[in-house]
Amino acid sequence: MTPADTPTPPSELLGQAPVALTVLDTKGRLVYYNPYAATILDRRPEYLGRDVRDLHQPASAAKITAILEAYASGQRREFSWRLQRDGRAFTVRVAPWLRDGQWLGVMHVAMVEQ
Repeated sequence: MTPADTPTPPSELLGQAPVALTVLDTKGRLVYYNPYAATILDRRPEYLGRDVRDLHQPASAAKITAILEAYASGQRREFSWRLQRDGRAFTVRVAPWLRDGQWLGVMHVAMVEQ
């Protein structure tokens, strides 16, 4: 949000933000990830359009399924957790992707903890 007399920052800021953003559709298919996501997470162009559960361990795939089912049933709360991977700690937050009140998918945000 910006003050009324300040221009809205350009959308390229999303590509420069030091936050990993991954977007899934309602079926769990990867539809977008920002450039930073590829630097801290396993994100590759060939994954676009694929069900991300096929790219995760069973426990993670089950968590993704539970979140998708929660949003499909009308829940709109955020999910969050911490994880360790490759010697680094991450904070992860997941929220529904909505447009005009309609659920379009999932926004997954990950940040490396310093």
